[in-house]
This record gives sequence, structure tokens and C-alpha cells, in this order.
Amino acid sequence: MPGTDTMNPASPHGHAVASDARPDAAAPPGRGLPLWWSFIEDRILLNAATILMMAAIGFMFYEASSRSLLSESHWWAEELVRFLVVWSVLLSLGVGTRHGHYIRMDLLLNMMPHRARLAFAWLNSLIGLGFSVLLVIAGVQEVSHLQAVGMFTESNLDLPLWTVRLVLPLGGVLYGFAFVGNIILLLRGHDPDPPTEGENL
Repeated sequence: MPGTDTMNPASPHGHAVASDARPDAAAPPGRGLPLWWSFIEDRILLNAATILMMAAIGFMFYEASSRSLLSESHWWAEELVRFLVVWSVLLSLGVGTRHGHYIRMDLLLNMMPHRARLAFAWLNSLIGLGFSVLLVIAGVQEVSHLQAVGMFTESNLDLPLWTVRLVLPLGGVLYGFAFVGNIILLLRGHDPDPPTEGENL
């Protein structure tokens, strides 16, 4: 009848199924990528980042307890917490970005047709990949400089500073791989960041 939605034939359970559902809407972010890719992201990088963040929380608790109960402050603990948090964030930044775990203003994007969304996804992936390359180049230059001058951390940890800053090029590489994964999905015709149910307007 005019004005009614077109429905597919009834399912085996007797319920009609809508025909306008997008194939990408309910698919997980890693579909279309090799299994080893998802394994590295979800099983290795995220677990490593979680362990580092938990270690940072443990050292923060130790430092706070030492100040409150013993009136002692450990400079090395404060510095180590900063290093652990930065490493945790940069190791998981690419995974979080590709899975859509970031603040975004996508009201207009969700109103666009599928092809327009893919065009913007291409633009976002290329710009993100370019930024990742710049981050890797700047990180390598900084690490090389710190290794050449032989600088150490400020506290009595006495860690070579270049080993701490090594996370910059490493994080840039991992961040770039997130956008490479999006490009692979785009080449296969998938939307790397499909709107979830309830976002379609």
C-alpha cells in the first residue's frame, strides 16, 4: 500500500524483516581485516596498554600512601607514572581511533548517504595516515638526538631518555596502521565507522 514500508518476505518464525538495514550497521569494527590483525590489536596492544595503565595506578597509590602515611615523597614514582600513562595512551590510540572510541560530532555525517560517508572516510584516513607519518619522522629525529647527546631522565630512575621517547615513533606507526586498516576496509567497500543503531536520522 502507498505510504507503507517495503518489507522482505516473512522469516521462518513468522516475522517480517525490514529491507533497508545497512549491512555495515551491525558489523564489528574489525570485519574485513585478517584475523592476525585483530589479534594484535585486541589481544596484544590493548592488554599491554591496560597493564601499563594499571601499573601507573599502582605507583600513584603507592606515592599517595607514602605521602599521607609516612610523609615521604618519591620523585621517581611521579616521573614513572607519567611515562607509563603516555606509553599506555600511545599504544592504544590507534586501536581506539579505529574502533570509534573518541569524542566526535557526527550528526551531519550520519545524515549523509552511504557514498558521501565513504568519501569522508577516505579523507579522514588519508589525513590521519599523513599525520602518523609526520609523527614517526619527528619521533625518530627526537630519539636520534637524545641518543646522541646521552640525556637521562630527571629523577633517580636514571633511564636513558631516548628509550622513554621511543614510544613516539612506535605510537605513530601503530596509529598509522589504524588508518591503513580503515583504507583496507574502504577498498573492500566497507564503511570503517558505520553509524550504530539509533544514529541514523
